[in-house]
Parts: sequence; structure tokens; C-alpha cells
Amino acid sequence: MKELLHRARAALFGAEDSVCLDRARLVTEADRLFADDPPPLKRARTFRHVLLNMTLDLDSNPFFAGNTSSAPRAWVLMPEFGMCVGGQVALEHEELAHHLDDLVPEEIVAYWKADGRSAGGSAGLGHLSLDWEFVVTRGLEDALRRIAGYENDTDPVRGVYRRAMTIACEAVMAWAGRYAQAADRAAAATADPELAACHARVAEACRHVPGRPARNLFEGLQAILLVHLATVLEGQGMSISIGLPDRVLARFSGEVESEPETAVDWISAFLLGIAANSYQGRGTKSQTVTVGGADERGDDCCNALTLAFLRAFDRTPVSDPALFLRWHPGLDEATWDTALRMLSAGRSMPLLVNDQQVVPGLRRAGMNPKDAWEYCIVGCNELAVPGRCCQSALCTGLYFNDLAVLDGAVRQVAGTARSGRDIVEAFAEAFAVSAEEGLARREATNSRLADRMPFPFCSACCRGCVEAGDDLLRAMPYSNVYGVYTRGTSNAVNGLAAIEEEVFRTNRCTLPEYLAGIDAGDEDLLARVQAAPKWGNDDERADRWAVFLGAARDRALRGVAERNGLPPFTVCHVVRSLHHLDGRRIGPTADGRPGGAPVGDSIGAVAGTATEGPTALLNSVLKLDAAQWFPGIYNLNLTLPAGRQAAPPVLRALGEAFFRDGGQELQVSVLDAGRLRAAQQHPDQHGDLVVRVAGLNARFVELSRVEQDELIRRAEQAAA
Repeated sequence: MKELLHRARAALFGAEDSVCLDRARLVTEADRLFADDPPPLKRARTFRHVLLNMTLDLDSNPFFAGNTSSAPRAWVLMPEFGMCVGGQVALEHEELAHHLDDLVPEEIVAYWKADGRSAGGSAGLGHLSLDWEFVVTRGLEDALRRIAGYENDTDPVRGVYRRAMTIACEAVMAWAGRYAQAADRAAAATADPELAACHARVAEACRHVPGRPARNLFEGLQAILLVHLATVLEGQGMSISIGLPDRVLARFSGEVESEPETAVDWISAFLLGIAANSYQGRGTKSQTVTVGGADERGDDCCNALTLAFLRAFDRTPVSDPALFLRWHPGLDEATWDTALRMLSAGRSMPLLVNDQQVVPGLRRAGMNPKDAWEYCIVGCNELAVPGRCCQSALCTGLYFNDLAVLDGAVRQVAGTARSGRDIVEAFAEAFAVSAEEGLARREATNSRLADRMPFPFCSACCRGCVEAGDDLLRAMPYSNVYGVYTRGTSNAVNGLAAIEEEVFRTNRCTLPEYLAGIDAGDEDLLARVQAAPKWGNDDERADRWAVFLGAARDRALRGVAERNGLPPFTVCHVVRSLHHLDGRRIGPTADGRPGGAPVGDSIGAVAGTATEGPTALLNSVLKLDAAQWFPGIYNLNLTLPAGRQAAPPVLRALGEAFFRDGGQELQVSVLDAGRLRAAQQHPDQHGDLVVRVAGLNARFVELSRVEQDELIRRAEQAAA
């Protein structure tokens, strides 16, 4: 089994990016065939056409059935949305920026450009987690039975949508049947007994799942993998989460306890199957797995599967999916010890999330306790509840850069502001205006997509949609729990602290003069700005502005929610590589940052400004009162040098103190600058090195030079 796993890893990580045209051609054919159908039926029949005619790949990963294209890293395309390389993927992997140029036949390109057929982008909204408990314990046949129970509903719109759900679910079961037949043929054709056994196991599983409830651990994993990849093939793109698989598969814990090594090997192969999702090729898809945590009674939910997932991630150098561990005071000791050892060794996973801080934000937004305690991470570090809430994880319209908003506000009131608090008030007003506009864009986009580009299969796997006969964007139980996304907060705090020092405390210059000097690159002024108090050093002169800023944002958002009849927004600090892309759009700013330069890569200190060590950094972040000002989740990177400063006991002390005092999320990167430089120079010798960038994990050797250099600087600063 180990040798087969090694071959599957090599097939995935050694593959060069190419393009698979299967889906693009099949979707184009289907769009013509079903042109006169209502959108839900057109989408379902197109989905069926893809699943029944696409190439199946049982060779790359013989342990499980499921592929999105004909070969590893052969890009699957979603022409009904658009065919482009995502901006973040192009930044993270420079060689992919023009990957699709001249590789898609002109007839396909021209067809989707005509008459506005394409909805725009490169795929559907993504940013969701399906009801995996339903998929594993009840199966798609149960969805068909529930749909049939509404046969007397005479509403034609609901009837059409339920018919589309039926077609889509039957198509996925037929797709599984195709794999069963192909696996039977593969088992008969090979002389390798171990490989034949793998194919036979796949064939048996695919005759049963995902139509019916999984009977064992292998079938549970197979059901999840097939449905996850079917979600991609229906047209979803980034940030599709596997939810809480240790809870969903908990009834198979006995199998894991009796054969732990076999279970870890299967999960390793499962992770390779998820990683083989070929949307945007080697580019990170921000797929996530969340384990651990407590339930609404406060009971720890860890089990044998939790530890098995940790061990599988430890052995398998995938960067995507990323692993998140939900921490609470009663977390299982073996789980916590394993996580600390992984982080100390430089695995960059799991990312740590504090239940006691995240759940109150979801409760404040109106979720009942059981649902709030079943949250998972989606994307970089957004929040969702499997099958019940995705709006909190969508970014359309409601994404902001605090630094950009502050920059506009400070320039607007430059002639009238008499204190930093006046600037903060202007920030709140500007944020409210932008949020109103963003909310209108979000609702218009969601309505347009639900009407024009619905997802009947995904909807059938989410709660409330069968009953409503409608799309998940409108029918999920918490479809009105919206998320707001921010970045650049650390820079904004530094800018306010510098203005306070230069303009309002020492009166060295007026605010208009300060801004003019910043814009002109006045070296004397910039030197004084650099010496001003900085966020992340446990310095109240800077840190208090983070509190003021958070309170102002919260006040603005509460007003927007109340005026629009919505529950309070969740607020997430989401980065990935957007600190680079945002920076390119923002001119010189009050914190002394030159125009075009990146903004901060997390809620922590801006690169190069933390001088007092990790404890001071965490103390600054604790002043945010995350449950109040980030009633969602923030993104906090903590970089430590390899060695004693990052030993498991040290990480335990830091993490537990931080979380017990109100910390919300912690991403620990243990980096060795020498090793990173060696990997940059000899990538063939360091293929297993996985790092945390900002909101993504990646194999270091596959990152662009700009991202590699940023990580090397972080490692050097941590060791200084």
C-alpha cells in the first residue's frame, strides 16, 4: 500500500499543468442541446451530460474513484462562468498567469463570449460546505425520496427546481456506477494483486455510495470524495470545504481503533484525491478540512478519526486541502500533542481556531446553539455551517480594505479633523456607505446567479432547499447571515498611531502637510513615521487605535444590518495573496507605506515592525476583543524560528494562554530561513516543504519568487 501511495503522490506532484477540454466541450454541447430549458433543468441536464461522458481516471490514484479531469493538474474549465486564471493564482504561480492562452479552441471561446452567455469569473461562487452528514449517513437516494414527497406541490417554479435536483442526484449516482464498472474492468486487467484489490474495493463501494448510506470507513471517504468532486464539476470553484469529517465519520471510529495504520493510509489517499481537484491546476483551491472542537454541551468531539486525520496530514505533504483544528479547553490531549508536534516540526498545519471565540459571533448573528457549534472553516479562514450557512463565507460585494477606507476618510477630513478620533468617525461613515453599496451588489449578484446559474446538485445536498424547491443561495436555513471581509487593518492602525504622534501630539505638521509629505515621499517625515508606535508590540499608543477602529467598523455595520432588516454581520479578516493585489491598487498611505507595496499579511504586525517578540504580538491582538469587533474570525500569522523557541511545550504555553485570554485564531509557521533559501535554489530536493503564506498553504517550491522571498524575510525577521 505504501508503494501505491508513493506512486499516487508522485503522479500528482510531478505532473505539469495542462488543460483538459472534456468539461468545456461537454458543457458547450449541452448548452446547445438544452437551450430552451428553464435554467435549473438546463444546468442539471448539462451536469448529467458531463458526468456521463467525461473521461474517468482510475490510474492516478487507484485507492479511490473521483476525478475532475483526465489527468492530474489538467485544468478543468467552467466556460459558463468564464475561462481565466484567477488573479491570486497568477501571483502565487507566475508561470500560470497566461496558462490558458491559445489552449482553448476558438470555437469554445467564441461561443461563450457571444450574447453574454458567460456569467463572468472562472467558476461559481464556491465558499460553501455541503451537508456531509446527509451524504454519508443517508445518501442521495434519501434526497430523491424527499423530493418525491412534494409531488403534489403544484407550484411550477418549485416543481422545475425539484425536477432539476432529481436529475442531478441521479446523474451523480450514475457517475458512481460508471466508476464501479471501470474499476471492475481494471481489477480484471491487472496482474498486480494489490492493485486489483484496490480496484475491487472501489467497485464495491461505488455500487453503494453515494446513493445509499456508507457501511464502513472506506465507503464514507469514497462518498465524500465523489460528492466533493461532483460539486466542482457542477461548476463550483474556490473554497469548497469538506466540513467536519471526523464527526461525520465518527460511527466508524471502531475500525480506526482496530486498524489505525490502514485508516491513516486510506485518509492519506483521500487527501490526495481532494488535492487532485484540477480547477486552476496547481493553484490553491482553498479546500479545507476541520477537525476537533466541542459541541453545544461543551463536550469534546475528538475521536479516533480526529487523530487519524492529523496523522494523515503529517505524512502527506498536500498543501490543499488545509487542515484546521478547533481548540477548546477540554480538547483531547493526544490530539493537541500531535498538533503541537506537527507545528513545531514546520508542517504549517493544523491552523488553530478557538471555539469559545468563534461561536459567540455566530450566535450573535442568529444561529441556534447546535448549528453554531457545528461550524467549519471554508476557504482561507471563512466560516460556514455544513449544509446550513454559506452566505457568511461568500465575499461578493462585502469585502473591504481597512487601510483603503481609512485613506479615503483621512483625506476627506484632512482640513477639519482635530483629533484621531475625528478620523475614526469619518472612517465609520465611509465604511457604512461602502457596506450599503456592497450589500446591494451582493444581493443583486446572488439573485442573478440563483436565477440564471443555479446549482441544483449542491442545493439537494444542503438543508432547506428540497423543502423550498429553490437554490441554496436563497433556501439555506441561514441564507441571511452575511459575512463582511476586511484586510489592511494593521496598516490602518499604524497610520492612525503615526498621525496621532506627528499631527495631534507633537504638532510637527498639520494633517494636510502630513499627507502631502507622505505622497511626496518626504524622507524626514517617513523616518519619523517609521519610528512611531507600531501595532504588534504591546504598545498602548498604537494598540488603542485598533480598538477604536474595530468599534467604529462594528457601529457602521450594525447600522447597515438594522436598516436592511438583517441580523448582525459576521466579520472575517481574509487575506490569502490579496495583501499583494490590494497593495497594487492603493497609493501611498498614512502608515508610510509606498504606493503599490503590499499591505499587512494578517491581523498581526506589518512585516518588519514587530520588535518585542511573539508574546507582545499576541498581547496586542488580544486587545481587539475579537468576539465583539471580529464576530467571525480573523487571520493571524505567527512566524517563529525553528528550534527551542518553537518546541511543542513553548507552542502549548503560547497557544493556550492566547486562547484562554480571548484569542480567536492562530496560524503558526515555524520557518528556517536557510532551509527556505536552499529550497529556492534546489527545488527538486525540497518538494515536501509546505508553508503558510497568508490565507493559504502551499508547497514552497511551487510558489512564485515574490511569495518565496516574502516567506524568507518573515523567517529572517523571526530569527532576528
